[in-house]
Formats: sequence, C-alpha cells, structure tokens
Amino acid sequence: MTVAIELRVRRAGVSDAVAACDCVRRSITELCIADHRGDAATLDAWLRNKTGENFERWIDATPDLCWVALCEDRIAGYAQCDGRGQVLLLYIEPRLRGHGVSSALLAAMEAAGRERGLAALTLDSTQTALRFYLSRGFVPAGAARPGFGVSLCQPLVKALNGGGAAAGLTAATPA
Repeated sequence: MTVAIELRVRRAGVSDAVAACDCVRRSITELCIADHRGDAATLDAWLRNKTGENFERWIDATPDLCWVALCEDRIAGYAQCDGRGQVLLLYIEPRLRGHGVSSALLAAMEAAGRERGLAALTLDSTQTALRFYLSRGFVPAGAARPGFGVSLCQPLVKALNGGGAAAGLTAATPA
C-alpha cells in the first residue's frame, strides 16, 4: 500500500544546491543499479560532475529551468532542462520512489516547455527510468547508445502542445 505524501514543486534556488546534489547522487547510486551495475568506474564517471558547486552554478545560470520537489520541507527530487527542451536531470529521493515525485517534476518541465512554445521535450533515459518515461508519452528517438561506463541511454522525445513536430530533435547528452 502506497502512503500519500504532501508534495510541493517549486523553482530551485541556489540555497537548494547541496541538498539537491545529495538527492541526485543517492538516486543514481541507489535507484540506477540496473544501469551502473555496481561498476565503480561507471559510478565515478556518472557522479563526477554532481557536486554542490556545480549545482549552484547550474541553478544560478538557469533558475527558471531547475525545480525541486519538497516533501515535509525536504528535497524529494530535482529536475533540470535546458532552453531547447532537453531534460538534463530528473532524479528523486530513493525512499520516495512510487509516490509521484518524478511525475510532479516532469509536469513542471512540460508546463515550462509549453510556456516557452517548445515543440517537444527530449532526453536520454536510463534503463531504470525508461518505463516511467514511456508511460508518460515519450517515444524512442533512435537506438540506445552508450552512457556512462557500462550504462546505456535510450533517446526519447515527447511532443508538447499536442503537435507532432518532435520528430528529428536531438536528445540530450546523458546526465
């Protein structure tokens, strides 16, 4: 039985950077096991740029494209996209998997994309998150390709604004 949680999504601020970074690192380490398979070199490559300082820089540079999900006033997830609609990061607190955190963050990114008039969102999905994205209307945009180390990424695209103009967009680099 899934227990309902109170969840709130807002734009990320620089003051969220360290907690957001910690959440993302735990998510990769604990939830993406099917992708990194416990391979130390893969984890090192994937986590290398996931530092508090980088999160501060990323949030400061594009505050309107970074979100946090909060549960009990603690970071429950972090999402970031770029101005072209490439989803760069979408990770959640491992203990809150299955509670709607990813869905809430994705909804915020989709709304921002529509507000900007973007045709689509694109991303490179981990194998762990692939089923989630497919169930939310994303479709494959090419063959799976190497990610970090032993991992594979599946390029995906989702048309926004009900249009089919998503074909041919380039998927994001693995995050």
